[in-house]
Amino acid sequence: MCGRFAAGHLTQAQMLKIMRDFLDAPKVEEGEAPQAVTGWNIKPTQQVRVGYLHEDGAVATTARWWFVPHWHKGEAGDWKATTFNAKVETAREKPTFRIAWTSGRCIIPAIGYYEWTGSKGKKQPWFIRPETNTDLFFFAGLMSRLPNGLRTCTILTRAADPKITALHPRMPIILRQAQCRDWLTAAVSDDEVIEDYGTGWQHQTYRVRPFGRDDDGPELIERDGFDL
Repeated sequence: MCGRFAAGHLTQAQMLKIMRDFLDAPKVEEGEAPQAVTGWNIKPTQQVRVGYLHEDGAVATTARWWFVPHWHKGEAGDWKATTFNAKVETAREKPTFRIAWTSGRCIIPAIGYYEWTGSKGKKQPWFIRPETNTDLFFFAGLMSRLPNGLRTCTILTRAADPKITALHPRMPIILRQAQCRDWLTAAVSDDEVIEDYGTGWQHQTYRVRPFGRDDDGPELIERDGFDL
């Protein structure tokens, strides 16, 4: 689940300004990072924007969307486990994610994500986003840094709300702005995160036109039929 998402053309400077506004933290300069992929069809293994807190400063950088633990020996592409998503219920216990759970929390900006229904060859995409006052929201994520300096990340998921289960049994954890700082600083208990974070949203969920692997553009999220 959550194998594709949309982020529009958010710049790193714009993301940092948004983060500073609701994290109430000063700007921290990150060293050079690979260029982020932006647009409306972001895929696993691509470089995405991430934010985190470091010594109470807000940092905007990029990370490869397919988590590789810091202890992995070899190139990121050699890691074969499917780790672009991680289950919030078990991430703190899994050897792959447990260090990141305590010291690698991040947030990942998006404007929505996709799920598909239907049989192979007749897949129908759906676009999903929370009903918010702003276009942008943040997924809860975990991040690692490899010996070569490359950052990698994963999006945390939970059991889907009833409306979403018609499309998929799980959904990404979408943070409310008031939760972002608490998530990044571990200011709330693990149990509260697991039980409550990402719940209670009203979602916009509607059909969009089928699109190809490399298609992109705002037309990908235009309605094409009824809402769920």
